[in-house]
This record gives sequence, structure tokens and C-alpha cells, in this order.
Amino acid sequence: MEELLKLQKHFNRVKIITIITLSALGLVCITTLVLSYRSTNEFSKRIYIVNKNAQFEAIAGTVTENRPVEIGYHVRRFHELFFNVIPDAEEIENSTKKSFYLADESAKKLYDDLKEQHFYSDIIQGNVVQKIAIDSVAINSALYPYEAITYATIKQTRATTGAVKKIVTHCRLEDTPRSLRSPNGLFMRNFKIIESKIWR
Repeated sequence: MEELLKLQKHFNRVKIITIITLSALGLVCITTLVLSYRSTNEFSKRIYIVNKNAQFEAIAGTVTENRPVEIGYHVRRFHELFFNVIPDAEEIENSTKKSFYLADESAKKLYDDLKEQHFYSDIIQGNVVQKIAIDSVAINSALYPYEAITYATIKQTRATTGAVKKIVTHCRLEDTPRSLRSPNGLFMRNFKIIESKIWR
């Protein structure tokens, strides 16, 4: 009888050890599967580009992750194309035409108004070079359409004199299909200069 009790105790002990071992193995298997899935999922976002002997890594992400940077670049590019002016009628026309692909008719209307005020003809006749420097772009990408307020400095240089003007502009931006003319897939709406003052 005593031997039977010992045998029963040994059996129960082996049973408990077996259950614990199987549970631990199951836990290890589940953990390994989860970690493998995460690692594979993370690795699938990486693309390797090989060019001759050089290897480059590109990481895929969602469009919204990089949207504020793209909005900032789009707005800066528009301002550079529209406000950087040299005394060359053909170059002025080419540059402003490129800017029109980034914005709606509000940009064209501003261009027409400046043209009516003889701004561009005065630039050409006075041999003036105008350059814009973007001080900062305040972006609200939390709401759609996005909103951008740009603070910039415009410097006009003549043969003998120069002038500096501070401007603040405002626009809203919408998502559009990406293209060669608008690589960020954005389009500016209701562009306007909300403040313009001569600094010195």
C-alpha cells in the first residue's frame, strides 16, 4: 500500500512537471511567433536600393507621418517661385507659371494685380533683383484642409539702393494626386498676403 502511495506521488509530481514544462514551451512558442511577426512586419517596411557598389536603405511609412514637412516644402517652393524676381520678362513669366501649378487662381489674381500696378515692368526698368527668405512657416496639419502661415523677408536690390520688406502670407492646402509639377501632392487655396511692411 505504501509503495502504491509513493507511486501515486511520483506520478502526480511528474504530471505537474510535465504540465509546467508544456506551458513554458507553449509560452516560449507564442512569444517567438509574436516577436517574429513584429520583426518581419518591421523588416517589410525597409527597401534596399543597390546602385553599383553602394547600398541605400529606404523606409516605408504612411503619408501623414511626413505631411508637415511636405507642406512646409510646398509652401516654401511656391514663395520662392513667385517672389524671387530678376529683371528678365521671360524668366519672370516662366517662374510664376511654375508657381501656378502649386496654387489656385488666387495666386494668378495676385500676379495680375501686380502686373496692373506695373510692378514687374518697374523691376525690369529699374534693373531690380528681388529675393525672398522664408523666416518660418507655421503649419496646422491637424485639421483638413491644412493651414499655413508664412513669415518671410523680401529684399530688393538696385544698382545704388536696397529695400527690405517683411511679409506674412496665409493659405490653405488640399491633398491632390502627386505629379512632376506637384511632387508633394498638395494644392494651395486662397493664398493671400495678410501683412506687408517695409522694414528698412
